Amino acid sequence: MGGRHPVQPFRLLEHTADIGFEAFGASCEEVFANAARAFMDLMLDFESVEPRQECALRLEASDLPSLLVNWLSEILYLVDAEGWVFRDFQVTGLAAGSIAARARGEKFDRTRHHFKVLVKAVTYHQLVIEETARGWRARVYVDI
Repeated sequence: MGGRHPVQPFRLLEHTADIGFEAFGASCEEVFANAARAFMDLMLDFESVEPRQECALRLEASDLPSLLVNWLSEILYLVDAEGWVFRDFQVTGLAAGSIAARARGEKFDRTRHHFKVLVKAVTYHQLVIEETARGWRARVYVDI
């Protein structure tokens, strides 16, 4: 042993692997819809998506920031698990604890849709949803 240092069994490494966006709207409903559009445009060229089919979405949460995270997480689930891609979102009902909306899009087609970024999760990191003097603003970061 004389003078040898023990070998560390592991070391933690930090890496920034997130990207964010801001969305704006005249109303809270509009900022939720625009956040969903920004989220889709972050992942793929959403202009290539045809709004051929419609999905109804209903979600609940304990507060508005959690509702925004749940909203975007549900969209991510539909993209990842069910193969949807969306172009248009219409919020039909919104309260502090629930959202009802329609998302229009189609199933993923590898000949027309190309992912730019693969999103792992929507985070609470620096999450903001607020009413400002000019309307509503949301800031969201996602893990990539």
